[in-house]
This record gives sequence, C-alpha cells and structure tokens, in this order.
Amino acid sequence: MDETCFYCQSECADQVHYVSFYTADEEQEKALCAECYQEWLQGIKG
Repeated sequence: MDETCFYCQSECADQVHYVSFYTADEEQEKALCAECYQEWLQGIKG
C-alpha cells in the first residue's frame, strides 16, 4: 500500500520521505512525496 503525501494528498508511488513536524511540543512524522519534499527542503534553506 502506498503512502499518501501529507501536503498534496497524492500517493507517494515512487519515493516516500518522512519529515518531523512539531506541534504543541509533540513530534509527528509525516510522509511527503518527492516533489513536496524538494519544496520543503527549499523552504527550510531560506
């Protein structure tokens, strides 16, 4: 079963990247597809 991307809600068929998000001092791992992961990386680079 393929994971669903947390951001765009599409299925991550080729590659799944897991990133940690912190909300109210709680860590949650979310799946991102390759495209959304690249956008996320650009966002944290500034």
